[in-house]
Amino acid sequence: MIESLHRYGPGIALLSVLAIASTYLAKLPYVAVLGALTLALVLGIGWRALIGLPELARPGVSLAAKKLLRLGIVLMGVRLNFALIAQAGPQVVVLDLVIITGGITAIYWLTQRFGVGARLGMLLAVGSAICGASAVVAAATVTKASEEDAGLAVAMCGILGTTGVLFYVLAAPWLGFSPSQMAVLSGSTLHEVAQVMAASFSWGPAAGDLGTLVKLTRVVFLAPTLIVLGALQRDGSGAKLRYSWSEPPVPWFVVGFLAMGALNTLGVLSPALVTAITATSLFLMAMAMAGMGLQTDLGMIRRTGMRALAAGLVGFGFLAIVGWTMIHVLHII
Repeated sequence: MIESLHRYGPGIALLSVLAIASTYLAKLPYVAVLGALTLALVLGIGWRALIGLPELARPGVSLAAKKLLRLGIVLMGVRLNFALIAQAGPQVVVLDLVIITGGITAIYWLTQRFGVGARLGMLLAVGSAICGASAVVAAATVTKASEEDAGLAVAMCGILGTTGVLFYVLAAPWLGFSPSQMAVLSGSTLHEVAQVMAASFSWGPAAGDLGTLVKLTRVVFLAPTLIVLGALQRDGSGAKLRYSWSEPPVPWFVVGFLAMGALNTLGVLSPALVTAITATSLFLMAMAMAGMGLQTDLGMIRRTGMRALAAGLVGFGFLAIVGWTMIHVLHII
């Protein structure tokens, strides 16, 4: 116990400080739209660039990027409520499914055309199509992507989603949509829950609630997406991965993620407990994101980031056009 504390304590302490800082920053005006996870990543990158990663902290940072991340994802499942699918209605469900399947396929294809690596491309596609940083870190664990790829994809989702908020708020008068339709468009195409809320609530409380509902319905589909990604994984030679009890086709943390969602849907957990678990999950994932930032090379961002950002920007344009079209076709609101 004492030995583990000496080995992992310094890194865990550093990540805790960065996670606390990102949590408080996420409550401030203007930067709140980025969300705590993206801010934690930025703080980690900034710390490494200015101070460096102390050798003493490396074991704890590595632990957080793996073990604590998986635990955070399991606890994040408490945000799921499968009853939302029924509450949202069939039109919104169809819209979200088209956005997710079409978005992942199109954005992954775009990243390959722009010369972005396959795993980074998939992370950016999943993050853009479902729920930003949370989807990226969950998909990174399933696809066994590097921490640098995960960190870069999270940063891209933060930048693109923030750009999307500004675009929707400024362009709303010219898009020909009612406030409710703009809320649906935001909820079905923006990356982070915080970004959806920032855009939707600018059109009123009712629009804000609707946009959040549409977004959370998208979040529900993260679980089946992770299962499909796990089933499609191949090793470096292109052969299907062989699974074992310790490495099943559906990772254990995904099972835990689904189980937490089921408990919340069934009403087994009290509202106070759900709030506490959600806060714990966010903090653990913020620690993991700060750890990814501390292990991210800025040179890699300069080499790959602009191509990934360009692909993501075109991909977001695709999502916006598809969302706008589907709202008309399905006569939503």
